[in-house]
Amino acid sequence: MTITATTVPSLTPQIRRGADAWAPNLAGHDGPLYLAIADSLASAIADGTLPSGTRLPTHRDLAVRLGVTIGTVTRAYAEAARRGLTDGTVGRGTFVRGLELAVPGSGGLVGIDHERATPGAGAGVINLSVNRPAMGPQVEALKAALAELSASDDLATVMGYQFPAGAPAHRAAGTEWLKRAGVQVTPDRVLVTTGCQNAQTIALMTVARPGDILLTEALAYPGLTSLARRLGLTLEPVALDESGMRPDALEAACRGGGRRFVYLTPTIQNPTGSVMPEDRRRAIAEVAERCDAILIEDDVHGFLAAPQVPIAMLAPERTIFVTSVSKALMPGLRTGYMAMPRRMMVAATETLRATTLMAPPLMAEIVARWLADGTAEALTRWQVQEAARRNEIAERILDLPGPADGRVRSFHLWLKLENGRRATDVVEAARAQGVHVATGAAFAVGRGPAPEAIRISLSAAADHGELAAGLSRLAEALRFCPDEPALI
Repeated sequence: MTITATTVPSLTPQIRRGADAWAPNLAGHDGPLYLAIADSLASAIADGTLPSGTRLPTHRDLAVRLGVTIGTVTRAYAEAARRGLTDGTVGRGTFVRGLELAVPGSGGLVGIDHERATPGAGAGVINLSVNRPAMGPQVEALKAALAELSASDDLATVMGYQFPAGAPAHRAAGTEWLKRAGVQVTPDRVLVTTGCQNAQTIALMTVARPGDILLTEALAYPGLTSLARRLGLTLEPVALDESGMRPDALEAACRGGGRRFVYLTPTIQNPTGSVMPEDRRRAIAEVAERCDAILIEDDVHGFLAAPQVPIAMLAPERTIFVTSVSKALMPGLRTGYMAMPRRMMVAATETLRATTLMAPPLMAEIVARWLADGTAEALTRWQVQEAARRNEIAERILDLPGPADGRVRSFHLWLKLENGRRATDVVEAARAQGVHVATGAAFAVGRGPAPEAIRISLSAAADHGELAAGLSRLAEALRFCPDEPALI
């Protein structure tokens, strides 16, 4: 069963479609017009006027509205895309990027988590669009760890330079974290990284070159899209179904020539939440072998699911496994791990040295201590339990099926819309109720039509009360749906 809906009648007067409502105020702007438009767009995103997923006016419409040439608008949208503010594809339109928030004058982005402290974001707005771990006992655990370290003779050691791949003790700790994900490797095949995003960068810079094609799921983490763009890689989508990336579609894409690099998330795929069964994983590994492809396997959310067989264990010499402690422990620890094929270790280590020199050893030391004394296990178990509790709240308020349907209770829900209902309508209707969710367009790869779906983060709310309030507002925006909402 899937969500189906028509336009919410009671909210229609409050909804202002992004394509019809926004136009930049260029008064007082100096310099080229296209930069003034891009700056105005950044400001509108930062102050909440244009939430994630908003579809912007077409180039022609905005040019007519402003009395400028289409070329000026095209340059402005290109500048916005360069800053990471928008994503646009032919035939679908230009959308405000999901999961990130632009900062006026910064030329870049900060996490949308900062929206709580952003002037103009609007009091009482509940943000369910960002995937971050829930916070509970971690703060007290960190206080204890820092107090212990301050009294330790090891403090000076962990604050000095380390080997680029990580201190031996920290790489050994990495093997223990990787073992939890089912990856059995020795420390000499582990790199300690500054989180999973850093690991993604190192992996892609190690194996690919500007101009190469990177294959990934047709729906993917927006950060990968941004990273690929900045590395000069072309992303091509591979069809996926309820079990993840389809092996037949992957083989067809690889047979197209020049497509040897594949990025995928088999366990709790973002945004769909799917978990790839073992037979599918084996099929993917076999395709990679036949096509001589290199796989990058992302497992940042894997701890929330039952133990799986990593593709890295099925094709160890052609799979780079990347993960981090950000979702299970704390994002601010910025500690991740890579399990590398032995033949790629030297090149990956040099890439790490050239880009970050080393991961912060103080953070890696805290994680190593937590792995040794059981704190990591306790905090991870708390996150799993918290994810279950938050899913129960969502199931009750949105009238969704429980985990008996085989679904893993993760940090996010992926809801598909039918009967002609548009995701942008739902996102804007929800925003009118004071809650932010991410539209499917934020995750779409390539030029095909974006799915009419929304992703709801259950972990972004500060506590259960805020989550229940946000979901109730979302339910109000969906209450005129002719069919009951259901998870897919």
